Amino acid sequence: MRKLMIAPSVGCCDLFHVEEQVKLINEKSDYLHMDIKDGVYVPSYGIGPDYLDYLNKHVENLKPMDAHLMVKHPQQYLETFAKAGAAYITPHTNCIEGDAFVTIHKIKELGCKAGVALSPSVPLSTIEYYLPLLDKVTIMIVDPGIAGQPVDPQMFVKINQLAKIRKERGLNFLIEADGSMNSSLYRPLYEAGADLVILGPPALWNKDTDFNKAWDIMESELERELDGAERKI
Repeated sequence: MRKLMIAPSVGCCDLFHVEEQVKLINEKSDYLHMDIKDGVYVPSYGIGPDYLDYLNKHVENLKPMDAHLMVKHPQQYLETFAKAGAAYITPHTNCIEGDAFVTIHKIKELGCKAGVALSPSVPLSTIEYYLPLLDKVTIMIVDPGIAGQPVDPQMFVKINQLAKIRKERGLNFLIEADGSMNSSLYRPLYEAGADLVILGPPALWNKDTDFNKAWDIMESELERELDGAERKI
């Protein structure tokens, strides 16, 4: 069993080898991560609901897809991503401040699991009152939508605080870490309390031009870094 679950960001797949890479990812990963970016909330663009819908219709035994909505008005797209096959829908907290409870209940009414994502500067107190409603909390360890950022060690503290809250309150949501992932982060994130990490190019695709070899390298690094690791709570 994996000590730390993985969710590759499938929008990073090579456009000329999407089928091959998605099938391998789906076979070996725990979740499929979908970065939905509108160029407004974040200064970059990502995949859309058509991508999810296509995978849902063409890939057998599809792993749960998480629609990470880095968009200014996520409320407008909940039904669209639910219909496209998202298992989780994860908007950012500062985009649902005025209607967080309505948004979370709507996600659940659509048959999906509800997540929220917190940017590095957003405190955990923001989600205190609706935390029991959540199935997943994504802690962004860098600012969303901007590649190449260094990770602030305070994010390990933030994850650890969230893990303690989960234990103290007897809650059952997943804790996910997202951003600038690389092998040096696996152990501190796991020890802090993260259950799941998002893999982008530095953690996976950039390991080798042969995607199968890149995957093997990533798995070896994951196993090596987590050897003997223990949770701090």
